[in-house]
Amino acid sequence: MKVVIMAGGKGTRISSVASDIPKPMIKIEGIPVLEREIKCLKDQGFDDIIMTVSHLGNIIMDYFGDGSENSGVKLMSCQVFSENSPATGKPFGVHIEYYFEKEPLGNAGALFKIKDKLTSDFLLLNADAMFDVDFNRFVAFHRKRDGLVTLFTHPN
Repeated sequence: MKVVIMAGGKGTRISSVASDIPKPMIKIEGIPVLEREIKCLKDQGFDDIIMTVSHLGNIIMDYFGDGSENSGVKLMSCQVFSENSPATGKPFGVHIEYYFEKEPLGNAGALFKIKDKLTSDFLLLNADAMFDVDFNRFVAFHRKRDGLVTLFTHPN
């Protein structure tokens, strides 16, 4: 199952702390939030990822894999099965495709642009979330209910 991770926001609410990196790349105990998210997904068997990036997206692309075809707004495939994390030295072990927006399109806009890649159910996540979620259980619930959409929320 594909996972779409939205990582294109400007992070304006946290810009006073980290204006030179995207919010998902803020480190917690030395490891970026986004790397923790990808590890959680990989550990549960979700290794086919599309990341939508925009503001400072090159930092994300450089960290997780070289988006060498960065020539505008299009999908760029980047195999990162052999790439190692700069933070942990361990391989990421996932396949990542990037959708780079020159102009922010918003969540729905980015999803619309990659809709041809999303031919079956997929997970849609924000890149700046810290979680410990059993995604296989979540997907099983979704399939059991034959859901068109299933939302996972948490009260703040």
